[in-house]
Amino acid sequence: MTDYRSLKSKHFVFFGGTSGIGQAAAEAVASEGAFIAVVGRDPTAGENTVKQLETRGAASATFIRGDLSSVRGAKHAAMEVQRWSKKIDGIVHSAMSAFSGKRITNDGLEFAFALQYQARVVIDNLLLDNLAASGDGRIIHLAGAVPQFVVPDLDDLQFERTPFSFWKALLGSNNLGFMFIQEAGNKWQGRSVSLVAACVGTTKTKAMQDPGMPFLMRFMAKFGTTPEISARNIVQYLRLKTIPKEEKFGIMWNSKRLVISKPTQPQDKASKLWKITSQISEDRGVPLPAMDGTSKSGMSMTVHDKL
Repeated sequence: MTDYRSLKSKHFVFFGGTSGIGQAAAEAVASEGAFIAVVGRDPTAGENTVKQLETRGAASATFIRGDLSSVRGAKHAAMEVQRWSKKIDGIVHSAMSAFSGKRITNDGLEFAFALQYQARVVIDNLLLDNLAASGDGRIIHLAGAVPQFVVPDLDDLQFERTPFSFWKALLGSNNLGFMFIQEAGNKWQGRSVSLVAACVGTTKTKAMQDPGMPFLMRFMAKFGTTPEISARNIVQYLRLKTIPKEEKFGIMWNSKRLVISKPTQPQDKASKLWKITSQISEDRGVPLPAMDGTSKSGMSMTVHDKL
């Protein structure tokens, strides 16, 4: 029998939590009396979500406006979260936006890479101390169970030399995330945090049904499941009483079963991506000390677990 903990009075942040799977997960967690912050771009959607979370029973609900498509925007969102609470029990990344052709952000990054990979890494790093301060900080990346070979060229992540592929960009960002989780498992052992990906199938969300999405994506969404069903593993993972050491960094491949597997990405690529990611952030004015084994204070990651 699985043992669960109470989420009452714990602090959780949902990046992309103003719609879809993220909002469904936030509402489920709110119903247990947790403090909730949702991060998104649209103030109207944010305020509507806050009202819904309060109705569901949240101890309090807060909307934080943030643009996660830029490195500095991700940093700003992380700083606003720190102002909201110095101690964080868990964060969930589900931010996604409709697009079809190649889009380059103001940072010069390919859009899917920027939003669904780089922003998550920046935020996870900048909030690592806050998560560790809870004694059991949990990070969840919403993902898809894509084949391992679907991944951008690590030497051309922005598709500057190779032809742009929507599928390789969008789906490939999942494998980049899996590489990050794998390397974090090597670098962040000893920290009071866990980091997993929760894979889901096709889901009827606003982003999936947006006219800006390719026709095939919109067509698949018509037959998809509900956000509430896709959010189940996210909520269950946050509710687990304890996370075994061997399951602190892994992937939940099946959205219908709470089973965590270790990533099996090529280790040389995972290590290489870790360095590339850190450099991309530093080049844009946001150094990530946690990427080289130190916290923001510069102390060893294996001993500095308190703010």
